[in-house]
Amino acid sequence: MKRRSQRISSLLSVLLVLSCCRGGVAPVEYDPVAIMASQHTADGQQVSDWMMGVNRLYPSEFEDITPPPAGYAPVYLSHYGRHGSRYLASPGQYSDVHSVLQEASEAGALSNFGEEIYARYEAVAPLYRQKEGELTSVGAVQHRAIASRMFSNYPALFRSGSKIEANSTNYERTMLSMQNFTQTLVALSPGIDLYADASRTYMGRINQHAPENPKVTPEDVRWKSADAPWRPAFWEYFRNAFDWRPVCGRLFKDLEWVSGACDPFQFVYDLYSVAMVVPGCPEECKGFFDVFTSAELSLLGQMANYAFYMEKSRTPLGNKRGCFLSESVLSDILEQASSDMESGVTVRLRFGHDGCIMALLAMLKLDGWNAELTDPTEAWKVWDVSQIPMAANLQIVLFRRNLSDPCLMLMMLNEEPLKLPLEEAAPGFYYKWEDFTDYCEPILEEARKILQ
Repeated sequence: MKRRSQRISSLLSVLLVLSCCRGGVAPVEYDPVAIMASQHTADGQQVSDWMMGVNRLYPSEFEDITPPPAGYAPVYLSHYGRHGSRYLASPGQYSDVHSVLQEASEAGALSNFGEEIYARYEAVAPLYRQKEGELTSVGAVQHRAIASRMFSNYPALFRSGSKIEANSTNYERTMLSMQNFTQTLVALSPGIDLYADASRTYMGRINQHAPENPKVTPEDVRWKSADAPWRPAFWEYFRNAFDWRPVCGRLFKDLEWVSGACDPFQFVYDLYSVAMVVPGCPEECKGFFDVFTSAELSLLGQMANYAFYMEKSRTPLGNKRGCFLSESVLSDILEQASSDMESGVTVRLRFGHDGCIMALLAMLKLDGWNAELTDPTEAWKVWDVSQIPMAANLQIVLFRRNLSDPCLMLMMLNEEPLKLPLEEAAPGFYYKWEDFTDYCEPILEEARKILQ
């Protein structure tokens, strides 16, 4: 049975209209299933969640959650959320694709289908300009809906006078995600005592690669950069595995013209990157997935899994620092839970990035995320980055029967319960909080040794 698939409340709908009209763009009715139903490949297949990877739209329907044992009530909620849907982060990819298509059109080198794609691109390119990396109104809706469900599921944590603390990394898209989330909570419960901050003082604790994290080294920064030591093998593999000619053959009359005008593989990859974010943008556009077959999109999707695996996993091919730097995030979750409950804070909200969540799941050795492969080209078989969609979030909810009883915990990824490698204290993936903190201790010790 599905739950929480209700339409956003009338109050929330008003808030969406007030906050999401930006640059003349009307707010959208958020239905990810309907949005993706219109996205088809060159061979007529619907684009799957897996193909979308980290650009997957946040879901709007969820399975029923087993309630906690009788007498247990929520006393605290710890959250880490990724920003919502955004525009493509790299301005170069937008402009490079546009330049090639424009030059080809002027040279008469585009096929009829290529001209159609160019016309679509011309229609949206001005609307995307100077918005690179920014939160879209779709992303705003995602966070407002998550906040609304959180309030509905745990109203006792948001009573008048409840203390709510929120922190964001200092990127516009994360700060606006936090703003949309917290504005919704204030509208639903005007009496809450809310504090929100995006200063650099907290940055290193919620973004493990931030320079404010004292354990980050120049090599750590390089490991996730364009010149990371693993990238030459990555690009060599996919340039050999992916044939750009069928894609370009659909768009251009002459493949020699393409290879003379640009790096064809890079052009295809950039167009793919643009196609991936279109469903999360509010501007009306048929999109560009029909340039690619489902097999081509699947192979390109493997690239994303390979890259994130190398950056954030327990791979034996690296020093694992990309994974274990999330020691700062896990430490913050555990330390703040203890101090927050003592000080009366009922909800702790954090807003950050996809890789931060992936690394944390890997460090915690949760199913799939704990894989240690010697062949990263196989990462896609176990490392499913579509589980970290736009607005992805982890929620840890603590429940207590009375002050003398230990807390039970429920950990959720995207509002669905997570199975932990612990003995259940109650059906429905409820665990003892002290069992979880005990489980984390040797992991944190391992991380700190690696990070010395």
